Amino acid sequence: MRYGKINIMKMEDKKMMTIKDFIKDTSHLNEAALVDISDQLWQIGSLSEIKQQVSHELFILHISMNMIGNWKGEGWWGVISEQAELVPYIPEALQALQLNHLKTAFEDVISIFPAYTIFSNDNECYYDMINFLQNVRFKVTDERLLMIPSDKRKEMVTSIKQKLDILEDLTEPLWGYGAESDGWIQVIDYIKTQL
Repeated sequence: MRYGKINIMKMEDKKMMTIKDFIKDTSHLNEAALVDISDQLWQIGSLSEIKQQVSHELFILHISMNMIGNWKGEGWWGVISEQAELVPYIPEALQALQLNHLKTAFEDVISIFPAYTIFSNDNECYYDMINFLQNVRFKVTDERLLMIPSDKRKEMVTSIKQKLDILEDLTEPLWGYGAESDGWIQVIDYIKTQL
């Protein structure tokens, strides 16, 4: 079997998992196989639990697969707003995939968020942050956001939309319809360099 099922065990019972534990042959690697690997890794638990139990390279692969898969479904704003836990790891994943122009554009988007932002969908304040940056008419309750003047908020909303448009324009040819290997070529190339 090219892509074997890994028996997920407690960390104390085994060594850290690596890409080689999941992939022996890349000749038929496709989206379905990548999704299967990611699904197996999610069985471990949260991102922090996965990070503790897998090699750095496998963790970056996991982030990359989820970043691209979620982008294909929701675009960058969907990734940022609905998969917030991925956000802190995305710049490193983009760099590992040798997509430095996307990394720069992504960091430009994230730079609009206030410095105190905690990227977590479990954080009630995060949804206020998303609403605050998405539309000036959306109501927020976070006191720190309410202290930002309305003209500054309008500027932030406009800026994030412009930067998201740039990021989407750069991403579409790489991961969108008609992209090489259905948009997974950078992930496949990354895997090949790790084997």
